[in-house]
Amino acid sequence: MKQSKWFVIVNPISGSGKGKKHWANIEQLLRSTGIDFEAAFSERRAHCIDLATQAVAAGYRHIIGVGGDGTANEIINGIFAQSDVPTAEITFALIPVGTGNDWVRTHNIPNHYKKAILLIGAGKTTRQDIGLAQYTDMETGERKQRHFLNVAGMGYDAYVTRASMQRSRWLTDKLFYLYLILSCTLSYKTKRARVTFNGQTVEEDWYSMAMGICKYNGGGAQFVPHAIPDDGLLALTLIKKVSAWEVVKNSRHFYNGRIAENPKVSTFQTDSILIESVEGAEPTWVEVDGEFLGQTPVNLSIFRQALQIIVP
Repeated sequence: MKQSKWFVIVNPISGSGKGKKHWANIEQLLRSTGIDFEAAFSERRAHCIDLATQAVAAGYRHIIGVGGDGTANEIINGIFAQSDVPTAEITFALIPVGTGNDWVRTHNIPNHYKKAILLIGAGKTTRQDIGLAQYTDMETGERKQRHFLNVAGMGYDAYVTRASMQRSRWLTDKLFYLYLILSCTLSYKTKRARVTFNGQTVEEDWYSMAMGICKYNGGGAQFVPHAIPDDGLLALTLIKKVSAWEVVKNSRHFYNGRIAENPKVSTFQTDSILIESVEGAEPTWVEVDGEFLGQTPVNLSIFRQALQIIVP
């Protein structure tokens, strides 16, 4: 058994190739820090899921991801896909080399691989909640599910995420993201949906809905600044229909944690959420941790303190 040995899953294309570019340095630093490990590279989309599941089956109880939020999401889903050991007995660490690196912000994990490796060597852990999104596949109509460790977004967030998958990256990461935000803000149209949580149901034309375990997504935005990673609750933010001009005018509040000061924004905390399309309205899309999934109906729930993670 390999309980104390780390299994490292490297996403070579994360951060526009940073995973591959920096691996030699990361490997050397891991060894010089005294971390015993074996490594594997992902070769395709969702391959990290399989690698994580296989690692647990092989006896590993400590898993490191080298990548960004998408890599972390895949690894978490691999951990939850297995039934050999309770997920809370597995320790996860991320060496962030992605583009957004939003999950690490809440835990103050350094956005630099050298400092992140030192944290892994120190070995301090805490437990974090993990979310579950059950949704409808847009192509087949099947009901599917996906776990998440950061933020789930519906409406505008999912619209931007899908657009990023469909458009070629002919700009640098930052310029491409700004281009996406501008173009999607101008073209996005709200969808009417019914949201049920905490014994109440609200029906509106929603601009965006965010459900968070941690606080940051979308490159540092705080749509769920009231999220607490280990309280067993999802932070819910509902944004009613707003114009493109209102979005631009109030964009600073997306990043300073004061989004709830806008009268069209409401925030809540709950342990489960159901989001359904209203008859005659188009379905609302959903993404988790920057990964586009599908559409309504969407059920969201949470597993309290279901995973150990390395923190400062």
